[in-house]
Amino acid sequence: MSRGLSLLLALAGGVAIAVQARITGALRAELGDATLAASVTFGSGLVLMLVVNGLVRANRRGVVRLVRGAVTGRFPWVFAFSGLLGAFAVYGQAVTVDLVGVALFSLVFIGGQMLSSTVLDTVGWVASGRQRLGRRRVAGLALGLAGVGLAIAPRLIGGGGAPDGGAEPAALAALALPLALVLAGGLLQPPQMAMNGVVGAAVGRVEPLVLFNYLTGTLALLAVAAPQIAAGGFDRLPLGPGDWWYYTGGLLGSVVVVGGAILTRTIGALLFTLGLVAGQLAGSLVVDAVWPTPGAEVTWMVVSGAVITLLALALASATALRSGLVRRGLERRGPGGTT
Repeated sequence: MSRGLSLLLALAGGVAIAVQARITGALRAELGDATLAASVTFGSGLVLMLVVNGLVRANRRGVVRLVRGAVTGRFPWVFAFSGLLGAFAVYGQAVTVDLVGVALFSLVFIGGQMLSSTVLDTVGWVASGRQRLGRRRVAGLALGLAGVGLAIAPRLIGGGGAPDGGAEPAALAALALPLALVLAGGLLQPPQMAMNGVVGAAVGRVEPLVLFNYLTGTLALLAVAAPQIAAGGFDRLPLGPGDWWYYTGGLLGSVVVVGGAILTRTIGALLFTLGLVAGQLAGSLVVDAVWPTPGAEVTWMVVSGAVITLLALALASATALRSGLVRRGLERRGPGGTT
């Protein structure tokens, strides 16, 4: 697969994440409960991965290796439950998207990712080892957080109905908790990816790992949603002929994860991540424009915040990207300097 095609697929994966967030938000509106909506989203991904792992012999063997590795200590057994972190992120989608829109959700989530990944790289809790926190990365992180702040500002300080024109305390509180959940989901995703990297290396295939992610996440969400389920929460599931799309959120997420494992071999983890984020930001703006939620506001500040965040990611990653490209170029060249 060419590098250009791989990057386009990474961009498409980012758009798929934005669409997944919108679908989960729509499902939450139908069911009236965020946990129920997140359970359905995760459950649809679980169904797909059960099929994928059941039909392929190598994947079935990978499932056995994963269980054996957790039991024998080949990797910390708790890493097999990293899907709980992903379930928390999807729960954040369900809680927040209807309130603030997909674009603002994506920006806050990416801000959390940037903070968390910077900490993990600095302390060395990633497969690539400890990385120095240089000035370029600090500047990129600060710029990215500024972009997120610019996008959030109108919702927090403007038009809330207070006498001075600012937001009322009740309105601030109504947004603060959902946005904090989204930020927490973003903070937790890099540790989840780091854990997945350890388990994936031990298993040798990504599909069994994704299966366990969806299995543990779905079971946890169903346990939390048990009172709503007992009260007939799933009786409100949309089951009409045209309602199939409500159940595609988990499918989109699982395809992105499996596709990422393949694409990183072509363009590397850094380029894949940048492509994914670019696609997510662009896709979220388009989704809010053509399929808005009640809380979506595509203002110039939100668009500017998205552009600033993307530039910040490129700035923070420039050194690693340049060194990675040079390293791959040297690997292609023989001892005499030819490819």
